[in-house]
Amino acid sequence: MSLSGIVSIGNIGINAVYVYLGMMLLCTAAVYYIVKKIYKWAIKKQMLRFMSYIGASTIIISLTVILAVLQERNAWQFLKAAMQSLAFLGISLAVLPLLHQFLLKRK
Repeated sequence: MSLSGIVSIGNIGINAVYVYLGMMLLCTAAVYYIVKKIYKWAIKKQMLRFMSYIGASTIIISLTVILAVLQERNAWQFLKAAMQSLAFLGISLAVLPLLHQFLLKRK
């Protein structure tokens, strides 16, 4: 009998998948409450560009992980490319409005 997938807690055996699922649910709830506070702060400060960046980042990272899992490839390479593109997006969202203001003042 193979017990490699069973985690023993006390006298009961719990499948490791259920432990991982519970941990993921706890992490998801923690991230939800943190992002909720960030969104409330951004709405109060009327930071539409920041909120759009956070939403786009969440969607892109989620899709990247899903595609990596579906294609059964190394997810780290996909995540590295996604993070680099999101960093470029963040920098461009910060620099382009400043460049636009600078060019308007120059005229």
